[in-house]
Amino acid sequence: MALPTEAISKASKADKDRKVGTIKNIHKWFAPMPTPAWRALLFAAVVDDPDDEERRAELLKIIEGLVPEKGTAPSEEALKKAKAVLAEQEAELPTVLDPFCGGGSTLVEAQRLGFPTVASDLNPVPTLVTRVETQLVPAVMGKPPVSGDDGGFEGTEVDPMAGLLADVKHYAQRVEAKVKAEIGELYEQAKGGEIVAWIWARTVQCSNPACGFDVPLYSSSWLSKQKGREAWLKPIPEKGRVRFEIGLGLDADVPAATKSVRGGKFTCVACANLMDEKQIRTAGSEGRMSIQLMAIAVDWEAGRHFVAEQESPDVTTAPPMPDDAPDLEFPKKALGFRVQPYGFTKHSDLYTPRQVAALNAFADAVANVPEWVKRDGGGEAQAKAIGSVLAVAVGKLAQSNSSQTRWRIDSRNGAAKAEPGFGQSILPMTWDFAEANPLGSSVGSWGAQVASILGGLKALSRGVSVGLAVQADARSASSLVEPGKALIATDPPYFAQIPYADLSDYFYVWLRRAARDLHPDLFGTMATPKAEELIAEPSRHGNPEEARRYFIDGFTEVFSSLKVSSRADLPMMVVYAHRQEEKSEGGLASSAWDAMLEAILNAGLSVVGAWPLHATNSTRKRGIDSNAVASYIVLICRPRPVDAEAIDRRGFLQALRRELPERIRPLQQSSIPAVDLGQAAIGPGMEIFSRYARITEPDGSAMRVRTALSLIAKALDDLLSEYEVDFDADTRWCIKWFEENQWETADFGEADKLANRYNTSVRGLSHAGVAKSTAGKAALIKPAALPSDHDPAADDRITVWAVAMHLSRLIEGRGVGAGIDAAGEYLAAARARSEIDEDAVKGLAYLLHNVCEQRGWTESQRWFNNLTSSWQDLQAEASAADRQKVKVIEDTMF
Repeated sequence: MALPTEAISKASKADKDRKVGTIKNIHKWFAPMPTPAWRALLFAAVVDDPDDEERRAELLKIIEGLVPEKGTAPSEEALKKAKAVLAEQEAELPTVLDPFCGGGSTLVEAQRLGFPTVASDLNPVPTLVTRVETQLVPAVMGKPPVSGDDGGFEGTEVDPMAGLLADVKHYAQRVEAKVKAEIGELYEQAKGGEIVAWIWARTVQCSNPACGFDVPLYSSSWLSKQKGREAWLKPIPEKGRVRFEIGLGLDADVPAATKSVRGGKFTCVACANLMDEKQIRTAGSEGRMSIQLMAIAVDWEAGRHFVAEQESPDVTTAPPMPDDAPDLEFPKKALGFRVQPYGFTKHSDLYTPRQVAALNAFADAVANVPEWVKRDGGGEAQAKAIGSVLAVAVGKLAQSNSSQTRWRIDSRNGAAKAEPGFGQSILPMTWDFAEANPLGSSVGSWGAQVASILGGLKALSRGVSVGLAVQADARSASSLVEPGKALIATDPPYFAQIPYADLSDYFYVWLRRAARDLHPDLFGTMATPKAEELIAEPSRHGNPEEARRYFIDGFTEVFSSLKVSSRADLPMMVVYAHRQEEKSEGGLASSAWDAMLEAILNAGLSVVGAWPLHATNSTRKRGIDSNAVASYIVLICRPRPVDAEAIDRRGFLQALRRELPERIRPLQQSSIPAVDLGQAAIGPGMEIFSRYARITEPDGSAMRVRTALSLIAKALDDLLSEYEVDFDADTRWCIKWFEENQWETADFGEADKLANRYNTSVRGLSHAGVAKSTAGKAALIKPAALPSDHDPAADDRITVWAVAMHLSRLIEGRGVGAGIDAAGEYLAAARARSEIDEDAVKGLAYLLHNVCEQRGWTESQRWFNNLTSSWQDLQAEASAADRQKVKVIEDTMF
């Protein structure tokens, strides 16, 4: 009935931004739901609405306490208040069941609130991660360290997890010592420093027959842009190959990389021959692609430096590929996989021989840890917990030790480091990569992985009951709990966006080697299960339509089964996040959304509520470079009443027009990004659709979900268009001209004719600073071309359009006088004018985003999305500017 969505969204954004001290640090999983959101949702799902404004406000305040704005865990006091309410509500809390447990966030937060938990997943990788978090770690809480080494942690009387943390650290050090003794000679040391990473490029022979040089394929010449420590690659062709020297400092003549800006095209350094993607693929598929060392990053006392290949120890001592390298084959074709056309056919192709040797050694050493623990006097539970945590560390080590690891320069300070693979949920082709030093102390090392996991474990709750995490198909997960006893809360797979099973094989091959004796139920097969996976993967089902049908049928079965487990008085929470993207039946519809919703409805459920939670990264900390969807939509489902009435298409449209506006406006007031508004509208629209047993089309057939989504999108378009009545005449002219021409010039006569229609003039529009005309042509002025010294307080013809464009200019701008702070000051000055309603400015941004989305104007769409998603920050800065202005006046007066 109510949620403090702004507080939850703010905490979720902060959780996304956090790099350390969260359960995300325990092991990689794809597209995890922010933990603050689950904390709030689980509490709200169980607590009855009091139907009393004062008490409701108290409960919302308690939820706000559960979601601190910095994304951290709640205070003990906040948790105590929430648990007291839950205890008052429930004599015995229901079991939280998540049949798609993923990285475990649902269950971790359920345990924090005191719920018993049951987790399952078809995939062994997330099952292991969730088992560690919710089952194995709670089972050893309060136990002293087996090793007798406190590891620098507080005793168990202070922190019940201290014994486990100390043991993980102790046995991790023993593992590293064993690996160093076995393969330490492969990782030579630099004189006076520690090697951080070897930076490699793939090579192919130049396709010019007269050249024959081996061409290094790399995408950037820069090694570091850190102020005072700038370093770059200087390629020198000689004797049939390219060697590299290291250039230092700022230099206008830094050589270009061999890779073109777009696509897989490369230029030969020796002869300037351009090789296209087809030639590169042919070379790779024929086994004619190799690798070449370009530079080595070394940390000395004075800081990080780079040395060229010829200055380094002999790299030819690297071993041949070990006989027991992971020979699991890649799928011939799969969502998100880009490497097969270049000759990469099996997992070992992603690694250098030295990386395979290191990962083999670490996995084999970790496999011995349970026996070490038992010999030291530890019990079965401790052996399993410690061994499992370190097995997970092997999976993390693999993420930072393959050719998927990139040498990345931080855009904020220019420093560079090895960045683990899977920044996106794909397996891309990488041309240059960083081979981290697993026996060092920097990013990518064993020690760094263990430290990261320890930080993640500290984020877990203490004193919780032991959960259950098993590998199971979601279609049968309801058998894990008593019928009618569970609270269902899940974040299921996103249709055809992420190839979870195919990607997780990357981790599975190493986890299996390290933990198959500990978890025979998870690692009895050579690879993760694929056939039963509930995603719409066309390559497994013949074509997209068959894949879609499989997805719908599978999820119909899942929801039908979960309905049996769900407690009758509790809602079922299904989180979904997918961008509407397909044109169909005259409006926007998404095969992902209609497939999920069709399955929900087929299972006899109704959508009775929908909550959008905004969880993108903070606009203050990083730019928004895409229109990627940023909000999760929480669908609240209940069984459809058996006496649900039927209605016709006209009645459905009337209900949309009547009810949608009052549901959409609060979303805009909460500054949901414009790119997510269409997705958020699906929730209330489907509430209306799914309350009826049947909606009849004029021909007597039942309305399809896809048709309903198109009608909901059309209703949203109509609603956004209604903003025009609040705009001044100049702004209405600008909107109409933008719809037809965007920023392009067009005939002055057409501009003048349109101006007459809106009772304005092209000359007046030019005076207002929103349009320009010359040589019989007219055009709108792009935000970036607007004057930087515009003062809204002094503008004698200020318009809503001008204010929105100047705000966009400031948000998108760089350097002095731009950014969120400057935009906030501008908004403060603009809204002081009686002609300007700031809600109208925001409404214009939503309207223009919608226009851009429909016409495919991506860059402009991004500008207006950034403006809407930055609105809360803008208002905060505007209020700060107002306060500062008042203070200056008061200081002057007194």
